[in-house]
Amino acid sequence: MTAPAWIVITDLDGTLLDHQSYRCTAAQPALAALKLRQIPCIMNSSKTFSEMVQLRAELDFSDGFASENGAALFIPKHGHSGYNAQDYNAEILGSSYAQILKVLHELRQQGFVFRGFNDMTALEISALTGLDADSASRAKQRFGSEPLVWQDTPEKLEEFQQNLQQQRLQMVAGGRFYHVMGQNDKGDALRFFANYFQQKWQRPVATVALGDSDNDIPMLEAADQAIVLPGRSPELPLDNPHVQRRAEMAGTGWNLAVLEWLETLPKPSDLH
Repeated sequence: MTAPAWIVITDLDGTLLDHQSYRCTAAQPALAALKLRQIPCIMNSSKTFSEMVQLRAELDFSDGFASENGAALFIPKHGHSGYNAQDYNAEILGSSYAQILKVLHELRQQGFVFRGFNDMTALEISALTGLDADSASRAKQRFGSEPLVWQDTPEKLEEFQQNLQQQRLQMVAGGRFYHVMGQNDKGDALRFFANYFQQKWQRPVATVALGDSDNDIPMLEAADQAIVLPGRSPELPLDNPHVQRRAEMAGTGWNLAVLEWLETLPKPSDLH
């Protein structure tokens, strides 16, 4: 039986990237080791396409990525720069951004109190997130999800979620915001990329997933090996027997977990 080839799929804020600095300096040794072993590292985040294209360049990543909690998946076209949407083959899952905004407008008319990114200026988003002005502007350029700040009661939140479900939408908690989106999640993105590389390599593919928040749960549960970093939520409940929970925070914990996992793999000469 052919041994599986591995891919790593990771959340960004609070996992690979520090929540305050948005940097991954501490994870550089593990990222270099993955590149040496030719193991793809797939970003799977609530961030937008525009944000992730920028990060992809800064981190010198060459593989595809999933944006907006699995709402939009992008695979780079060979020979293209990777800075524009036309440089990628795209798969859009779930509901469109226009559909989501239409439902949110109707719910606001019913009296629910919240504020989404579409309601905010880039300056407001910058103040909430610590992002610079350009990054905050990129965070507003969305395909299929809307982050929001809930400003109503906890009781109304439950009613709000029920209304979303009736419109085939859902709301999940991320590291900083609630995210309203279609019937897609980060687990869908993991399965998509596992299948993509399986077809590309013509061999079985296994997955390692790293995350820290509620919106990472579907990805972590779908992975062959899940690594959980400490987040802002209480310990994530996971239905996966292969879970490692780290005590170290983002960046450092990511680095140590990936390096330790790499030590368990066959030598590079035995990989794809």
